Amino acid sequence: MIRTVLTAAFSLTLSALAGAQGPEPLTAAAAPSGLADPRAAYPYLDSLEARLDRAMSDRRIVGLVAAVIEQGEPVFVYTHGETSAGSGDAVTRETLFRAASVSKTFTGTLLGMLEAEGVIDLAAPVPGDVLRLQGSRQPTLEEIASHRTGLPPNAYDLDLEAGQSPARIRTRLASVDLLCPVGDCYTYQNIAFSALETVVAEATGEDFSLTLRSRLLEPLGLPAASVGSAALTASPSWARPHSGWRRLINIPGDPATPYDRIPSASGLNLSLDDMIVWAQLHLGTRPGLSDSVRGRIHAPLTVTLRETRRLGDLRQRVDQTWYGLGWRIYDWEGRTLVLHSGYLSGYGAQIVLEPETGFAFVALWNSDNRPAWWLWPTVMDLRTGNGAGSWLDRFEED
Repeated sequence: MIRTVLTAAFSLTLSALAGAQGPEPLTAAAAPSGLADPRAAYPYLDSLEARLDRAMSDRRIVGLVAAVIEQGEPVFVYTHGETSAGSGDAVTRETLFRAASVSKTFTGTLLGMLEAEGVIDLAAPVPGDVLRLQGSRQPTLEEIASHRTGLPPNAYDLDLEAGQSPARIRTRLASVDLLCPVGDCYTYQNIAFSALETVVAEATGEDFSLTLRSRLLEPLGLPAASVGSAALTASPSWARPHSGWRRLINIPGDPATPYDRIPSASGLNLSLDDMIVWAQLHLGTRPGLSDSVRGRIHAPLTVTLRETRRLGDLRQRVDQTWYGLGWRIYDWEGRTLVLHSGYLSGYGAQIVLEPETGFAFVALWNSDNRPAWWLWPTVMDLRTGNGAGSWLDRFEED
């Protein structure tokens, strides 16, 4: 397999903020104080590399890219595997993957920025011609963005997968019985979440995807980020999906998905370099997002009891979870983590931040597999020293 590990401290230069197409490594002399020798400063990186290598021996993991950020700067970059099984084409920091529900973090951030600019009012109810629900009142934009509609979880996702249009599906939500009154409980949504696209389009006067590019991706300097499968396949390097949790052979598939039609919830394509920049923006170590906007986005808006219950063994570390504006918030043994994951058939994505310390872990992969989902808890255990970091061991293949 094709593998690259970089632990020399580096950063994307300021030229990337102006739209440059790639990162330029800093020399050791230009590296931030204390990060010139990351292995000495963060000895857990050696253990992490060994565990990643062991995980990548699982044939079901076709390609994976990951990075660790400490004090706001990348200290570890790992790329392993192929864009398409058997192709010999290595995944790199520039390879695009589907970001799936990590896209919601971009939508939440866009909403926070538009609110700060006075373009939208997140306390306003969603217009009835965009989304109408049962109950005594309409949900606010904030309640939609934080999954407080009261709808059953993932309402009508299967109809989207069957080919129905999001707008048509949203009209049917008016007949769905709510699990709780609007605003009273957390239930994760995709179709209802996509109502935000229409509101943003009406407020800005342009299509949601164009607004995402013109107000977020381009000015904030994400090197390769794009929206939709057509943009993905037009890029110089992109990862093919490999679907099926129990597959015996790896056959690349089609990256197009019905979820392309709801870009606010699942439409972005990101490279590892994009993920690094995105993490730095939300850590506040790269200019572009004000402290007030980041505070607004990351603030817990609703307790997510369903999310807490489904964590299983991870509840040894995490006993409380919340949702903000497009972001999850976890209490990891007293540490506040801001995070999100994403899944589309054949793709996975993770971003985990600890803003207080300038730490982040990001990862993207192009296959259905169980080990990759447990990478971030492994990193947290190794980093804090408060656990064995053995989360991946349960998935070693017989």
